[in-house]
Amino acid sequence: MFILVIYDISDNETRQDLANYLKTKGFTRIQRSAFIGKPLPSVLRDVSRTLGKFIESNSDVIHLIPLLDYSVKHIVVYGKPLAEITGEKRLLVIE
Repeated sequence: MFILVIYDISDNETRQDLANYLKTKGFTRIQRSAFIGKPLPSVLRDVSRTLGKFIESNSDVIHLIPLLDYSVKHIVVYGKPLAEITGEKRLLVIE
């Protein structure tokens, strides 16, 4: 199962820390505040336990959304994916 993580974090440093954390857990950035990945169950448990620590204000929010493989395989992207724009080497691989 794929996991979509989208967030709205007000503090710039916290937002960057969250993005870096998600990258270390194997997630790929697909938008400025959106990551997708297919983590192992143990990694997903770790991420689920940790995400709340990035919430610092009443306006901060993080969504962790499970996606079926079928849904991810049928994603349509208009424009150039963010990973290509920023030069990220690790792109999402959908089997």
